[in-house]
Amino acid sequence: MIVELDIPFDKVTSPLVRAFYQIWDQKRGDRPMPAWADFDPAQMRGLLPNMIVVSIEHDPFRVFYRLIGTKAASFRHELTGRYLDQITEFPDDVRAELAAEYRLACHQRRPTFSRDILTTTFGHAITFSGSIFPLSSDGTTVDRCIAIEDYDGTRPDDIAEADTGKGYGKKAE
Repeated sequence: MIVELDIPFDKVTSPLVRAFYQIWDQKRGDRPMPAWADFDPAQMRGLLPNMIVVSIEHDPFRVFYRLIGTKAASFRHELTGRYLDQITEFPDDVRAELAAEYRLACHQRRPTFSRDILTTTFGHAITFSGSIFPLSSDGTTVDRCIAIEDYDGTRPDDIAEADTGKGYGKKAE
């Protein structure tokens, strides 16, 4: 698996990520970022299966999974009600990469975009797109984030076993 973190938005090809960026940008208006209260799930029905909502705690920095969409859960496992640093299904390096990406979105108060290049069970390379969008109740401190992951029509069982231990698809046995 190859992971490219914090890619520029103009390199994002995912229609799901681009669509949510437009929603996030519209909701924030002239503020650095919108608040969770600005979003209505009914307006994002097509994105909900690919959405992950987390709470951010500071001092120490921790990511708490509040909600994970059905499609995201089929690839990432059921994470709702768990802290990122306690998810044993992910290897240490994956937890560290995710925490670093959440930190970046929170400290810089801007969306981050990433690409994961994985191998299918048939040996083909596929690209997953991801993004983390910061939210703030007070307009300054990030207290939640919404992540969108686009699996580009792939099913969890399509992922090669070498990559399933990275938080995608079925776990390698």
